[in-house]
Amino acid sequence: MTRNVDLVIVGGGPSGISTALHLQAIAPKLSIVVLEKATYPREKICAGGIGARAFRLLEKLRVEVDCPKVPLDAIALRLGGETITTRSPGLGVVVRRVEFDHALARQAIARGIEVRDGCGVTSFAIDDDGVRVLTDVGETYACKAIVGADGVGGVVRRQAGFPQSELRAQVVELDTEAVARDEPRDTVVFDFDDQNLHGYAWDFPTLVGGKPLVCRGAYVIRNLGHDDVRARIDAYLTARGLDPRSYRHKQYAERGWEPGVEIAAPRVILVGEAAGIDIATGEGIGQAIEYGAVAGPYLARAFERQVFGFSDWRATVERHHLGWQLRIRHACYRWFYGPRRQTVERVMPQVPSMFRVAIEDFAGVPISKLALVRGAGQFLAAVAREKMRPDD
Repeated sequence: MTRNVDLVIVGGGPSGISTALHLQAIAPKLSIVVLEKATYPREKICAGGIGARAFRLLEKLRVEVDCPKVPLDAIALRLGGETITTRSPGLGVVVRRVEFDHALARQAIARGIEVRDGCGVTSFAIDDDGVRVLTDVGETYACKAIVGADGVGGVVRRQAGFPQSELRAQVVELDTEAVARDEPRDTVVFDFDDQNLHGYAWDFPTLVGGKPLVCRGAYVIRNLGHDDVRARIDAYLTARGLDPRSYRHKQYAERGWEPGVEIAAPRVILVGEAAGIDIATGEGIGQAIEYGAVAGPYLARAFERQVFGFSDWRATVERHHLGWQLRIRHACYRWFYGPRRQTVERVMPQVPSMFRVAIEDFAGVPISKLALVRGAGQFLAAVAREKMRPDD
């Protein structure tokens, strides 16, 4: 038996649920089905940091995600042997994805959106009339369009024939007790001290079953292999007096947003990590929710016009704050991990206004053009001074 619906969203994580919520808010008469292959509460490995910008977007829909959270008021960067800490009260939280994703899905269900967990998509076919979606529980859906919100290895991106991503990252994380040298529990740490690493180590305060722990991990851009990433985090733990053998290592992959790479096809759009997230830091949850905030109005217009070519989806993303942020982060990735990394590391402590701008953007504070110009001016001046150094 085939069910007729307007839209199928594949993936019940933050990008898929956010897309459903934002679309329903504009076009409540559309029939939307979210298909999630796992069963809530689903385990999702992720450090769990979310900037307040994401919650501001959800608040506009009067959506409150009821799950345990660790409040964040500061971000610390370790690089070049220095620690730079920038404080901004209320900049975000740390969550456990197993709890956050379930709570967000419950909000969609409470609003009448059909969320089918334990229902994976096996294949789909596109023709002039729409999309036919087959599932692993024997259900078939006929719809006008499909949204790929199913992550790095998702069936939508793969079957629709989108190119393989060149920007990938491998991540290993684990949860440990706190140690004496940790920063305060309102602070997340990004450790770039290892200059041979295309990535960083991290410490995020977290709550596991109500117990305060620290999520620690290593983020490595471009897949260097399981042993390399695990060795990175094991060395990081050992330096802090922790025995790596005492903790369960969890590994996953991430996909970076790439300039010029298509993220739509007729009757298909990609959102969230299926489309690509910030490769420089691996930030994904807040961007996933923002993808939904862009996709909702975009899809509403498509259904109003009954035009589903989606040729302008990428341009729509790029015109939005989300696209601006992804382009900036991609440029930072190329700059920081290039041949002048040592110069950049020496310059960064000299430009505190740049950190302030980045953190306020993470927190959803409107950024003035003057602040951007001031930060860019400081950075260029500092780079010029570094070029005058005899050893550079």
